[in-house]
Amino acid sequence: PEATNDRLLKQFETSSLKGFGIQNMPFGIIAAGAILHYLDITQHEQLGHITGIARIEEDKYVWLDKFTVKNLELFHSPYEGAKTLIDVMDCTISPMGGRLLKRWISLPLKDIPPINERLDVVQHLVVNTAFREEISGLIRQIGDIERLLSKVAVNRINPREVVHLKKALHAIDPLKSLCSRCGCLQLATLAEQLNPCKLLSDRIEHDINNDPPVLINRGNIIAKGVSAELDELRTILYSGKDYLAHLQNRESQRTGISSLKVSYNNVFGYYIEVRNTHKDKVPPEWIRKQTLVNAERYITEELKEYESKILGAEEKILDLETKLFNELVLAIVEFIPSIQLNSSVIARLDCLQSFAHLSDENSYARPVLDDSMKIEIFDGRHPVIEKQLPAGESYVPNDLFLDTDDQQIIILTGPNMSGKSALLRQTALIVLMAQIGCFVPAKAAKIGIVDKIFTRVGASDNISLGESTFMVEMNETASILNNLSERSLILLDEIGRGTSTYDGISIAWAMVEYLHESKLKAKTLFATHYHELNEMENSFSRVKNYNISIKELNNKVIFLRKLKRGGSEHSFGIHVAKMAGMPRSVVNRADEILKELEQSHEKQELAKPIANLAGHREGLQLSIFQLDDPVLKQIRDELLEIDIDNLTPVEALNKLYNIRKYLKK
Repeated sequence: PEATNDRLLKQFETSSLKGFGIQNMPFGIIAAGAILHYLDITQHEQLGHITGIARIEEDKYVWLDKFTVKNLELFHSPYEGAKTLIDVMDCTISPMGGRLLKRWISLPLKDIPPINERLDVVQHLVVNTAFREEISGLIRQIGDIERLLSKVAVNRINPREVVHLKKALHAIDPLKSLCSRCGCLQLATLAEQLNPCKLLSDRIEHDINNDPPVLINRGNIIAKGVSAELDELRTILYSGKDYLAHLQNRESQRTGISSLKVSYNNVFGYYIEVRNTHKDKVPPEWIRKQTLVNAERYITEELKEYESKILGAEEKILDLETKLFNELVLAIVEFIPSIQLNSSVIARLDCLQSFAHLSDENSYARPVLDDSMKIEIFDGRHPVIEKQLPAGESYVPNDLFLDTDDQQIIILTGPNMSGKSALLRQTALIVLMAQIGCFVPAKAAKIGIVDKIFTRVGASDNISLGESTFMVEMNETASILNNLSERSLILLDEIGRGTSTYDGISIAWAMVEYLHESKLKAKTLFATHYHELNEMENSFSRVKNYNISIKELNNKVIFLRKLKRGGSEHSFGIHVAKMAGMPRSVVNRADEILKELEQSHEKQELAKPIANLAGHREGLQLSIFQLDDPVLKQIRDELLEIDIDNLTPVEALNKLYNIRKYLKK
């Protein structure tokens, strides 16, 4: 711990971590220090761009446990080709915006003012389409400067990326100007934080050619006029052919050898070739290097000097360009804090324009958020499912109301495939979207701030941990019940279906009763096929029955997908089996068995004791005296007659002796 603490202090150049609010987080300090140590090894200590650390404050963000993230399919779907929430919501233009959007979805806000600030910007962008398109165009020009910065910090940025950085900085000035005068206070505040870094962009413009290669060793990176030495070397390199042609012409005239030729090979470098018929005209200062059948090859001092200049120029140019480019990268490092702030602001703008584009395109409505304990959604839709419907088919919207006074728990029944699970998920997604500052797929929505969203949806086993489907279900359910708050939103789908009917109904009933009787009064949607739970409405004041309606026509079931008051008595599972292509003989036999079971009144016999359970509760526990055994009644009567205040220890022992005597009988 001390080593990691010291590593953080060294990185941030401070004497204490108190300023970051993490001094009492030993495990966090160890984790952060270990990451820096790993980066020290892999990045060669070039970590100057990491300038701070912050904790994720629990009181600022909505609790989303791993089960909820998985069950709501926020980022991943278990089904191949299926869309997730982020797939639908991601209309960002830059990779920076895409990364921030994922963070926003993971961490919905609990404070109303910052949510409304986001909503104000989204509303302005929805109303002002042309302005939104201008902003989008500028963000597109800026690209991913956040990634470029990370490359700058570890000196891995290439020349072409430096030019991209320059173009990004050029786009910041018009973006800043546009947002400053748009008439939206929140956008103007964001614009104030933007810094075009003109000194840096001007230097890049001056130092680097507009279309440099990706690799430094390809040359032609540094612009003309930056270095006199570099310009001279380039002149030598690029004018070499002209010089050699001039030398060949001059020597030909001087010696009278018209066929004289200046050539090059890897063995001798540059040389002058003379045919044997003219070798008597060769000047004495030429040095013979090679004799051929029909010619001889010579070198001169002048030729060798120029050769060394030409051959050395390329290497010198590469070294000098590398040196000048590295100096420029060091200059960019000085601007890292300003560019980091730019990237943060642009990512926010990108997310907000993404929300506006999504909301405008799909007719979303601005939600109203307050401190009430109510959730009221009018014509709500599932944002993901409605985007996957076949052409010409529209999503059936539904109203939904939850509060802590009258309708805390909704028992939702209805046929298989009627849309119960979709209604549960869409409620959570609408709340989540509202609390990240996006408009929602509804005609209107009033959301009392939620601080925790729990879901128990679907069923699967976890073979690697040796957990059955039912065990996984119970683990997730236990996590919900152990972490409740008064502002929780709970979505429970088919609790208890992984075990026997009696066990399942017992667990489901007990859970609903626990949630109802808890002083926290957490708002709950409970979808179930246990129609016996409809009896709970008669005994629990804040439990209300609803069902997803269907219509039976010519022995067929039509799913209307509309939420209506009251419970349902049928699941139509056999109809769904038929739709799935089950062999007709199996479907027909199942129908016969169902009719026999219904005629045996088994369901009614089960429902009767279930209905009586409501009268047996006392502090969520069944009384041990609610039995018909006369001995237990006698014991109860004797206990109730005891005057505890005046009972001596000896008398208490006598009473216990009498009770034991009754039991032995």
